[in-house]
Amino acid sequence: MRTARLIGALLVAAMASVAAGQAKPIAWKDVRGVRLPVPPAEHPRLYLRASQVAALKARLEHPMLKPLAQRLASMARRSDQYRVEWEALQYLVGGDREKGRATIEETLRLLRKAELPHRQDACRVTGRWMVTGAIVYDWLYPLLTDDQKRAFVRELVRLAGTQECGYPPTRQGSVTGHASEAMIMRDMLSAGIAVYDEFPDLYDHAAGRVLGEHVPARNWLYAGGAHHQGTSYGPHRFSWECYPLFIFDRLGAGNVYNPAQRNVPYWYVYKTRPDGQRLRGGDGFLDARRPGQVWPAWMGPVLIASYYGDPALLSQHLAQGGRSDDGELIFEFLWRDEKLEARPIDALPLSRYFGPPCGWMIARTSWGQDATIAEMKVNVYNFANHQHLDAGVFQIYHKGALAMDTGLYKGSSGAYGSPHCSNYYWRTVAHNCLLVHDPGEQFGRSGYGNDGGQRLPNRRSEPRTLQDLLAPAKGYRTGEVLAHGFGPDAKAPDWTLLSGDITAAYSSKVRDVRRQMVFLHLPEPKVPAVMIVLDRVVSADPAFKKSWLLHTQEEPRLERAGAVVDRTAGEQTGRLVLSALLPEPDNLDVERIGGPGKEFWSNGQNWKNDPETSEEVKARMELGTWRIELSPRKPSAEDLFLTVMQMTDRESGGRLAASRIDAGERVGVRLSARADSAPPDGGTADTWVVLSRRDLRRSGRAVTVELTGPNRTRCLVTDLEAGQWSLRPAGGARQTITVPSDSGTAWFQAGPGKTTLQRE
Repeated sequence: MRTARLIGALLVAAMASVAAGQAKPIAWKDVRGVRLPVPPAEHPRLYLRASQVAALKARLEHPMLKPLAQRLASMARRSDQYRVEWEALQYLVGGDREKGRATIEETLRLLRKAELPHRQDACRVTGRWMVTGAIVYDWLYPLLTDDQKRAFVRELVRLAGTQECGYPPTRQGSVTGHASEAMIMRDMLSAGIAVYDEFPDLYDHAAGRVLGEHVPARNWLYAGGAHHQGTSYGPHRFSWECYPLFIFDRLGAGNVYNPAQRNVPYWYVYKTRPDGQRLRGGDGFLDARRPGQVWPAWMGPVLIASYYGDPALLSQHLAQGGRSDDGELIFEFLWRDEKLEARPIDALPLSRYFGPPCGWMIARTSWGQDATIAEMKVNVYNFANHQHLDAGVFQIYHKGALAMDTGLYKGSSGAYGSPHCSNYYWRTVAHNCLLVHDPGEQFGRSGYGNDGGQRLPNRRSEPRTLQDLLAPAKGYRTGEVLAHGFGPDAKAPDWTLLSGDITAAYSSKVRDVRRQMVFLHLPEPKVPAVMIVLDRVVSADPAFKKSWLLHTQEEPRLERAGAVVDRTAGEQTGRLVLSALLPEPDNLDVERIGGPGKEFWSNGQNWKNDPETSEEVKARMELGTWRIELSPRKPSAEDLFLTVMQMTDRESGGRLAASRIDAGERVGVRLSARADSAPPDGGTADTWVVLSRRDLRRSGRAVTVELTGPNRTRCLVTDLEAGQWSLRPAGGARQTITVPSDSGTAWFQAGPGKTTLQRE
């Protein structure tokens, strides 16, 4: 026993000695045109180095990490796989050679038995066994015999061959798909680092693919600060993307990623609803969770928080359950920054823009239980796979999902690629978007009917590489952000704007499609938020029917030029009041579609997909079985849609008067209090005006608007050329307003009368 303790002490001392000289730059080499860091000739080098080993004993007892260590020990008692990993960790701490040799033999026995199970995504199981083998090989390396090294290499290469990407890993894509999960970026890469001295090919293939394809694609897309694979697969896959961050950093190569990676988890922070779920988006597998059961974000937030020192993301990790899956727990224990303290997210700004290649915006009224949340998307690129054909989509949540994504990922119709997916769930018709119906349109792929929506980028095949994604001929580019911004207060803005040209998302059946979305956060207790959407749609044929869609969970009540949407399930009391100001009333059809037999209606057919579960579970899945369609009655090449959506509580019944402003080349909305929405103190509420160009193009021409009402008007004028503008309000002094290039907006307050805005 004393001998074992002495050996352990010498091992730790030797590792500490290596750590003292670890500042030595790592070597690099070129392999098939890709520059790779050379794993240093020392062990351990996988997931941690000597300096981290020296701190392991303290980490095992640290108050923040001790619960993780206790859970690892508990898992070791239940699972042979986790037991050998736990024993390898204990060897690093204590250096018991006899136990270490037994762990090596047991690990080899387990690896030889590891086979693809009979289950979906079976290679995730064999891939995780590669991690186990790599851990034991690297951490217990001094105890390995030459025969054992050869046996480990043989089994790890065999397991690599069970992966969907194959070995060498040449199959599937590096932008989306299963090869963009753990199989290469963690499992194969880990095994390659462990056995590099004896079998460098495994590392060269895995690291070459990661650094040659996966990392460049992500360094480009991280500039958008979000993830394209939706609210289920997005955070799940982003978690896998975090593994190379730590693996290469601990190897000595530093950060291989664009530091903008640190912003990606904020997409899920801002999408998180007061009930702990997220606004739906993309293919979803979390829909059946119970009310109050938060949606996980997996390892991404805690790993990014630890690497970049972000206390708000640590707070989000804790708020979303604070629990890593069993297979990932050891990495949280090794990599979590135990000194980082969480900071509540309520200090974050209420609006956030996520730029190209996304072109998305989220606006909130608060971080509390009564928050209204609005999501707006342009989709500069469509990445296929789990991303839907939803350029221009918006969603709204207020005391329940009011304007929502609809459909179901799994059910009686099948899962990925089912008729329900191909004809409804993935398609534009299932989203709050625009349809232009060309009766003769073919979508270029068998099984895809004519929903009237957006085209299939590259026939909806996944881009293999960044070069594929950027190739114009493959058609993954679907939009352009025309304007984005919020203000005047950057932390608690009164207005949030996103405007985009989404013509490229459609086929040649359109000449121009533009959508502008403005979210107003109002100081009105009964109407805390309003969304205004202006669309310009020019079709190639005036006869093509144009439709504006709003999807709801419950049956809407139609009004003359609009509708009322309520949420009544459980404690939900949200209400959305829709007013259509364009097309004109005599040129407007308002149609309600849905209910039994028409839940997922498209192209004259209901693409049924039963969740195959209890009515209770089905009710909380928010499948969105109703929609409202607004359409012009008269054929025309060009049509405008101008819609106003007010969020309120159905029990309070607030509603503002919404009217249209026609000002030549501009059109807008005036919002003013009605008697049932007047302030309780008897005062007069403000009037709000949003004024935009009908063509949604920037202009330097003067703007004149007649403001009415007894009190001040808060004005947002959009589609302005950047620069200095003069504001001349009625009866007021001239002011200079700076119009930013990003938003192209002017925000001001003025009294009644004629107000002019002119370029200086």
